[in-house]
Amino acid sequence: MRLSLLAKLGLSLAAAAVGSASLAQASSANYPAKPITLVVPYPAGGVADQAARLVGQKLQESMHQPVVVENRTGAGGMVGARAVARAPADGYTILLGVSGLVLQPLLVKSTTVDPFKELAPITLIARLPLMLVVPRSGPTSFDDFIRQAKENPSRFSIGNYGVGTPSHLLSIMLNQQAGLDLPLIPFQGSAPLATNLIGEQVAAGFLDSVTARQFSEKLRFLAVTGTQRVARLPELPTFRELGFRSFEQDGWLGLLAPAGTPQPIVAKLSKQLARIVAMPEVSAKIENMGIAPVGSTPEELLTVMRNDSDVYGKVIRSASIHIIP
Repeated sequence: MRLSLLAKLGLSLAAAAVGSASLAQASSANYPAKPITLVVPYPAGGVADQAARLVGQKLQESMHQPVVVENRTGAGGMVGARAVARAPADGYTILLGVSGLVLQPLLVKSTTVDPFKELAPITLIARLPLMLVVPRSGPTSFDDFIRQAKENPSRFSIGNYGVGTPSHLLSIMLNQQAGLDLPLIPFQGSAPLATNLIGEQVAAGFLDSVTARQFSEKLRFLAVTGTQRVARLPELPTFRELGFRSFEQDGWLGLLAPAGTPQPIVAKLSKQLARIVAMPEVSAKIENMGIAPVGSTPEELLTVMRNDSDVYGKVIRSASIHIIP
């Protein structure tokens, strides 16, 4: 009996699909069979770079293949992200991403990387809590800060480390939820913000845990983001404990692959990396950077990314914040 042309075409496509699936399974089973490139979209020497090199070295040892860290900077991290998004989806090119990866598309119309469509989460390496900080001579508690800011608003302002950063967006949220209208002062980075806090040119500011740790003896901490207190500062309350909403968002470091990377490869990387982050010597080094080690499933990282997009997206839209590249 003769097959129709349509039936023959269907059989051919089915055979091709089976062949592709078999090839993908074989590729996943043999992974990794060559060096892995870990792209860091930020300069060498920073916390993102340090964390990438730390876990990259351990991944190299466990996978028995070289892991090459490559710094590809520019456009707020988008140059490196774009390079990974457009790389073959085979697990041999992965990205060290941060929370800005999710914020950038909300702020810059010309952004060319959609992290939800073009990248696949692997694991959350660490969280970077943000802290509301004042000079040593400033208010001694969060309640004291709110009281003084309401009584003498002309004497208070809130600094941040850049327009559109979590530091800036949290400042807006604090104003809204605390019933304040304090000026928001942007600085070009967290170090200049810390310097101006120490010099009392600004009354308060949201600093990341890494920078806050460097200047801890010259600053006073009033509250911290996240769902739990910081281990090294157990007396510091979270914003949630103080009755504020949506301050559970921390900064984060995570690893992602190009969208379409075979699930077995993503799962293998995630399992290995979670094990690596949990190693005592690795977690201790991560903590010494001023960040909190995590190690997660791909689904847990995706949840964090979606929460960031939802919470910060509302703030960005309500305040009409846009960045011109």
